[in-house]
Amino acid sequence: MQYQYEQIDYQVDLPINIFTHIVEQFPYHWHEATEILFVLEGELEIRVNQDNFHLRMGDIFLVNENELHFINSKTAFGQTNVLALQFDNRYFKKHGIDVEQKRFYLNSSEVEEDSMFALDEIKYILANMMDLVLNQKNLYQLKVKIMLLDLVVILLEHFEISTKPIKKRMEDDQRLVEILQYMNRHCIEAHLGLQDIAKEFSLNAHYLSRYFKANVGVSFKKYLDNMRLNKSLFTLRTTDETVTEIALKFGFPDSKSYYRVFKEVLGITPMQYREQYRVKLEKGIIKDYLSINSKDSFVSLFKHLDRKNSRVPINKRETKTIDVAKSLNKINRSFTKLMTFGFAPHALRKDFYDQLKQVQDDIGFEYIRFHGVFSDQLLVYNEKLDGSYYFNFNHIDSLLDNLLDVRLKPFIEIGFMPKDLASTADKVFWWDAFVSPPKEMGRWLNLLDAFFRHLINRYGLQEVRTWYFEFWNEPEVQHFWGGTRQEFFTFYAASYRCIKAIDPEIKIGGFGIIDFSEQQNWLDDFDAFVKNEKVGVDFFSFHVYNLSRNLSHESEPLQTEETGTIIQEIAKTTGIILGDKNNFSLCIDHIINKNKGLSSLNKELWITEWNANSDSRDLVHDTCYMGAFITKNVIKNFEKVKGMGFWTFTDIFDEFQLEQPIFHGGFGLMTYNGIKKAGYHAFFFLSKLGEYLISKEEDMIVTNNGEDYQILLLNYSEPNYLYRKFDYSQLSSTSRYKVFENERVRSFQLTLEGLHGEYIIKKQYVNRQQGSSYDAWVDIGAPSVMDNDTINYVKGRAEPGVKLQDIYAQENYSLETFLQPHEIQLIEIKRRY
Repeated sequence: MQYQYEQIDYQVDLPINIFTHIVEQFPYHWHEATEILFVLEGELEIRVNQDNFHLRMGDIFLVNENELHFINSKTAFGQTNVLALQFDNRYFKKHGIDVEQKRFYLNSSEVEEDSMFALDEIKYILANMMDLVLNQKNLYQLKVKIMLLDLVVILLEHFEISTKPIKKRMEDDQRLVEILQYMNRHCIEAHLGLQDIAKEFSLNAHYLSRYFKANVGVSFKKYLDNMRLNKSLFTLRTTDETVTEIALKFGFPDSKSYYRVFKEVLGITPMQYREQYRVKLEKGIIKDYLSINSKDSFVSLFKHLDRKNSRVPINKRETKTIDVAKSLNKINRSFTKLMTFGFAPHALRKDFYDQLKQVQDDIGFEYIRFHGVFSDQLLVYNEKLDGSYYFNFNHIDSLLDNLLDVRLKPFIEIGFMPKDLASTADKVFWWDAFVSPPKEMGRWLNLLDAFFRHLINRYGLQEVRTWYFEFWNEPEVQHFWGGTRQEFFTFYAASYRCIKAIDPEIKIGGFGIIDFSEQQNWLDDFDAFVKNEKVGVDFFSFHVYNLSRNLSHESEPLQTEETGTIIQEIAKTTGIILGDKNNFSLCIDHIINKNKGLSSLNKELWITEWNANSDSRDLVHDTCYMGAFITKNVIKNFEKVKGMGFWTFTDIFDEFQLEQPIFHGGFGLMTYNGIKKAGYHAFFFLSKLGEYLISKEEDMIVTNNGEDYQILLLNYSEPNYLYRKFDYSQLSSTSRYKVFENERVRSFQLTLEGLHGEYIIKKQYVNRQQGSSYDAWVDIGAPSVMDNDTINYVKGRAEPGVKLQDIYAQENYSLETFLQPHEIQLIEIKRRY
C-alpha cells in the first residue's frame, strides 16, 4: 500500500491551518499535525490505520499526529462539507506542554453525556477561529492562539488516552518517520539526494533505496520530487514568480525537470495549473476565500459562534461634562423633514394609511416621497383603439388626499414612464416601471402640462408651490434609464421648460443620484448642459446607502433595491462592500464637495433615500442595530442637508415578488402588519430633541427647549468583514447578532452643569429586551403566524422601556447610565415648577 506524507502550510503567524472543503476521497496519508474534522454537511467515512468510522453532519473527529488515515465521502446525494483544523504540536512546548507525546481519542458519536459540554465548547472554538481568520479581526492572531490553548486544555482534560502501542504501521517504524520528517525539512535544498539521507542516518545508500521503496511504495527520487512539487504549489498559485524561479526555489535542477514531474503527477503543465487555481492573498490570507469554499457550510458552522449564557463585557466608564446653559444654534430638523415609501398605489390601502397616520401621530414628518406617480396601476395615461389618448387623475387625487389628510406634503418623483408612452420595453420592478424615453415627446409634455394644471386647480397654486417635484430616479444607473445620457438631458430640459411655463415658482429638481464615484462625469456633463440650454435645477437630490467601492476593482454600475441574491452577485463582480462606521458620512461629504464645484447643482440638498444596506432582504434591518445606525448617522449628518428621507417607513413594499415572512429584513421601520421595529424609535427619539443644540458627539447629542433638556445616546457596534462582503452565512431567521464585532456594554457618567431646581428625568430606551419587536418575536418562539393576542403582546414589547426619577439639582448633577450593545436612550430632563 502507498502512503503519502501531507505537508501542512500553516497560515501566516499562526500555528494552525483552518479551512473548509468539499470532500470526495483522499487516500491514505499522514502529517506532523493533530487534525480535527467537523462535518458541516453530508456524511463521511474515515479509516484510521485498520479502524473504520462513519461520521454524520455535526460530528467531530480527531486524527493524531502521524496517524495513517483515509477519508471518503459517503453522502448519497449532494456534497460532504468538512471543516478541518490542523495545528502544530511543537507550538505547545514553549508553554510547557509536550503534546507530541500525547494521544487523544475524540469521536463525537461516542462522547459520554457528561462530556457533551466539552464537545459544544470545541464547536464554539472552531466557529470563532474561522470567524477571526476570515474577518481578520483586531488582534486575531493572538485571539486564535488563546483559543488554541483552550482547545488543547479541553483535549487533555476530556479526550487524552493511554500512549501504549496502537495499531499503526508507520509508527511501528520510527526510523522511517524520522527519515520522512528530515526530507520534509530539507527537500527544497537542491543538493539533497539519496547519498545525503544515507549519510545522515548512517545507512548504506543501496540498502536505503530498497528499504524506502519497500515501505513507502515509490522510489526515493519519485517521492522527493513529489514533496518538492507539493511545496511549490502554494507559491505557484499565489505569486507572479516565473516557473523557472519556482523550480529552482523548491529544489529542482531546472524548469525542464519541474515540467516533467508536474505532468507526471498532475497531468497538466505549471502554467495550466496556475491559470486554473490562481488565488490572491491579502495579509497572508486567500483574498477570495469564500470562492473556494462552500458558503452553505459556513451557515452550519456559524451556528456555534455563541456560547450559551455568554456575557457581554462592559467598557471602562466614559465621563462627559455638559454645560447645559450653553446653547450653540437652532437645530436643522432635516431628520423629520422627509419620509419615503416604495410604490404610489400603496397609499390607497387602508392598512398603509393606518400605519402612516401612526407615524405622523408619533413622529410627524413634513414631506413624503415615493415611486410611480404615473404607474399604469393608477391609470393616468390611457390610449384608445384609434390611437388617441386621455388622462385620468382620479386615483392620484385619492392618493394625494390620503397623504395630505395625515399632514404630509407630497415630494413627488416625476417618473417612471407609462407603458403605452414608453419607446422601449426596458423596465424594473414587478409592477413594470418603464425606464425608457417617451415614444412621443409631445404626448409626454401634454401629460405634464395636464398633471400640473390639475394639481394647481385642485389644491391651489400657493399649496403646490410648497411641494417638491423630483425628476426621475437614479438616471445615471442603466437599470433606471434606458436611453442615452444625452437623451436624458434633453428629456429633462423639455420637461423643465414645460413645468416652468405653467408657474416658474414650482420646485423642479433631481435626480436621486447614487453612483457618485463611478459616474462623476455624469454630473459634470449635466452641469455643462444646463448652462448651455439655460435651464436650471431648484434643488439637488441624492441617495446614500452604506456602500463602499473597491476603487482598484473594475466595476459595473450598482443596481439598487434588489434581492439579496442579486445584490450578492453584483457585489462579487463589482467589488462593492458595505462600508465601515465612517463610510456613510464620507459618501455624503463626497457628493456635497462634488456639487460645490458645479454651479447649477450647488443648490438646496436633499437625501431622498438612505438606509444601511440596499438589499431589501438583509435580516439585520429588523434588529436593534438599525436604531443605533439611524441615530448615529443622523447625529453626524443632519446639519449638512435640507432633508433626509429614510427608505422606507413600512415593509408594505413590493418591488420584487419574494417571500415575505413577518421579519424578512425589509427596509421598513414597521412590519407589513404595523408592528414597530427598533429603527422606528430612533426617529421617535430624534423627534423629541429640542430646538437648540447644546452639544454633539459621535455617540451623543444634547439639546434644549427653554429649561428642558434632551440627551440622546447610542451604543453602536460595527458589523464584521464577512457580512460587509454581503455574506449572510452568519445570519438566520432567529439569530442575527453574530455579525457584530466588539459588542460591549457602555457605561456613561454624565455631569450636567447649570441645572438649578427640581426636575423629573424620563429615560426611554430600546435594546434587545425592550423596544425591539424582532427580539420579542424570537423570545416567544418565532411563530410564522400570530393571532391578534400575540400580535398585541409583541406590539407591547416593541414599545421603548421607561424609567422615571425626581431629582433636585444645585448647579451640577451627576447622571450614570448603561447601554447594552445596539441600545439607544433618550433622557429627557424636565423642569418642575
